[in-house]
Amino acid sequence: MGVRKDHRNLTDAERDRFVQALDHAKSTGLVDRFAQMHAGHFFMNIHRSSHFLPWHREMLRRFERRLQATFHPDVTIPYWRSHVDRDTSGPLWSNNFLGRFNSTWNLGRALGPKPNLGRCFGDLSVPLQVRTNQGRSSYDTFWTEIELCIHSGPHNWVGGVMADVASPGDPVFYLHHCWIDRLWAMWQHAHPGAPFVSSGPGAGLNDPLMEWPNRRPAHVLDHHTLGYTYEDEASWP
Repeated sequence: MGVRKDHRNLTDAERDRFVQALDHAKSTGLVDRFAQMHAGHFFMNIHRSSHFLPWHREMLRRFERRLQATFHPDVTIPYWRSHVDRDTSGPLWSNNFLGRFNSTWNLGRALGPKPNLGRCFGDLSVPLQVRTNQGRSSYDTFWTEIELCIHSGPHNWVGGVMADVASPGDPVFYLHHCWIDRLWAMWQHAHPGAPFVSSGPGAGLNDPLMEWPNRRPAHVLDHHTLGYTYEDEASWP
């Protein structure tokens, strides 16, 4: 069972191994292939749809498994709690972590709020938004709010590649979506009886996920069955 951690809780060895795994994935074309896949399906039910959360859960797990298979079996994707970790010069962006990729991968980041996009799309969320979202009682209310008002802002706050349809070309995409996945897992833990609610045709519990016709949201509802856990699950209410 892989353990996904807050990036601030990584040991130096874990951080360095993750960075090296990303460099290796870039050198083999894996990073670019996942970015192109995301771009190709961007307007096809992986966003603005009830498949948003399950599709990205499946995508992250596939990327993580490739890192484990091709670089080191102990690699896991860490997460970035952007509602509280808002420092543009913090350890996430240091030269020994994700900061190193900005120039070498030509990512064009411009860290900070983008007021012209509005509060929801141009800035990081705040703890109250996250707590409120966690309290939603139905899946359809939860996913729409988390996608629009918690997920979208960090993409534009980072800027550059992260703000484009090929956003997985920036490694911070994976830390951001790992956090979104953790928030979904926390919500599922708090609302065990809440059913999956389809947003429309092709977006149901047993409809195929884009790119993987043999995979459906029903296959990914329990993240433990996918082989990973989050470091703080024992403390979840």
